Amino acid sequence: MVSTKLLIEGSKVQQIGYRIFLLEKVMKSGIEKIYTTNLDKNKIEVLIGDEEEKINNFYEIIKRERPKGAIVKDIKKEPYEGDSPIPSIERYLQFLTLEQLSRGREEVIRLPRFVGKSMEMLATSLSGIEGILGNLTERFGIFGQYAKGMKDKLTGMDGKLAGMDEKLEKITALPEKIDSLPIKIAEAMRKAAEK
Repeated sequence: MVSTKLLIEGSKVQQIGYRIFLLEKVMKSGIEKIYTTNLDKNKIEVLIGDEEEKINNFYEIIKRERPKGAIVKDIKKEPYEGDSPIPSIERYLQFLTLEQLSRGREEVIRLPRFVGKSMEMLATSLSGIEGILGNLTERFGIFGQYAKGMKDKLTGMDGKLAGMDEKLEKITALPEKIDSLPIKIAEAMRKAAEK
């Protein structure tokens, strides 16, 4: 088994799914061991271990293919002689899943605040429009009747906004569910390995 280090450098190699892209290519290449990490703000280090032919094929693929949005300046290849062992693809997949879930969890935690603020602004705007339409109804006869119909529709929006509050409460519970996912994933992988 050969251990190789690849260094991918460019102005846009992080925050675009490059490591997930690399994992997909490693799996298709049949490589047994991988570990990737972001270095600085414009580099990704890839450690892989397997037969030299598989590693060379993988290297040729990633020189030709890139994830959408990637801007790569150079991909260097050299033997890996580090002290840390390269984990199996299964172990790396667990690590990457946990990392992605923790990022997603942070976004989900922010979501109720964002949506709540947006809903408050919308409710305030609708309230102001409702008052204006009420005045138009009194002032402009037939046009006022049309405005009254619009007012009735806006009044119906209040009920829909109330339904959004219930949905926000469900979203607020998502971080707890996300926190339990790594345990469930690890348990499923352990059960699959036992079979």
